[in-house]
Amino acid sequence: MYKRGNVYWCKIALPGRKPLYQSLGKNKKLAKTLEAKIRADIHEGKFFEKNEGEYLTVAGLLDMYRVRHAEPNKKPESLKTDHYLGKRINEFFGALFLTEVTPGKIEDYMVKRRADGVSAVTIHHELNLLRHAFTLAFKKWDLIKSNPFEKVQLPSGETRRVRYLKPDEEERLFVELEKRGDWLTAVVIIARETGLRLTNVCELTWDQVDLFKRSIEIEHTKNGRPVWVPMTEDVFEELKALNKVRTLETNRVFWIDGKPIHRYWVGLAFRRLCKRAGIENFRFHDLRHDFCSKLVQAGQPLHVVAELAGHTKITTTQRYAHLSPEVKRQAIDALSCFNKRGAK
Repeated sequence: MYKRGNVYWCKIALPGRKPLYQSLGKNKKLAKTLEAKIRADIHEGKFFEKNEGEYLTVAGLLDMYRVRHAEPNKKPESLKTDHYLGKRINEFFGALFLTEVTPGKIEDYMVKRRADGVSAVTIHHELNLLRHAFTLAFKKWDLIKSNPFEKVQLPSGETRRVRYLKPDEEERLFVELEKRGDWLTAVVIIARETGLRLTNVCELTWDQVDLFKRSIEIEHTKNGRPVWVPMTEDVFEELKALNKVRTLETNRVFWIDGKPIHRYWVGLAFRRLCKRAGIENFRFHDLRHDFCSKLVQAGQPLHVVAELAGHTKITTTQRYAHLSPEVKRQAIDALSCFNKRGAK
């Protein structure tokens, strides 16, 4: 066994065969365990009968996934997200060989994460990354003979949640934002009054902002649809102030201490903000729900709300329909008037 860079390797050479170089991962203890397993299989004459995946840990697979798939195909922000998700995965699966990951183990992970208080959506994102890596290992890289995820139903990645700020919660939230007096205020105002997703807010560029026309246009959102949103007065004032102090280092709107803001920084800061404000069960994404809910409560048609929010299906917007009873009442009143005229 030897070390090259920060990875341990071993050279396997048998008479009449081309030498094989096997990666053992970055952890020295795990590398020694894997080397011992390989030695035992060579001694028993089983080594060359087995798939490469039987000598690969989950941590090793995620490294392979990053190099072979993620880095060539994903954006830098997506790579950062994979990195954070991978940390959670490796805490539970990292030391396991691929053949040791069973449907039962995956179910155990879901049980543990639920016990940790993690939402079904988060569990879905974590396991979906691992599922994709296993799918490539099975279908493309021929590392394993079967995929354990084919027998597992992951928690839904969607939610029908509708949570918006009540007047007293809104007041407490902005009191705490004023106390902070930093970049988070602009982030919250823009998210709440445009309905943009957290990633789109974090990655917002000045090319997407038109202060003259007072609008924001994003060509590609999560579902691939473009979104054009007019600015409210508050959003305009926040962006105008940021434009006055923008840096020449980047085209990003939010550039803090020489770095672009990341969605996980914002999520953490927002959770702490809500805790100080005494607001329970409210996540950053709920600002998007707040945006849609307030529009519906103001009597705006669902198709207009769907267009502003960038929903691909009107059924997504219909979750807010119950918030517009007055609009429904006006419709019934109009029908009643029509029927009376018809009776005459």
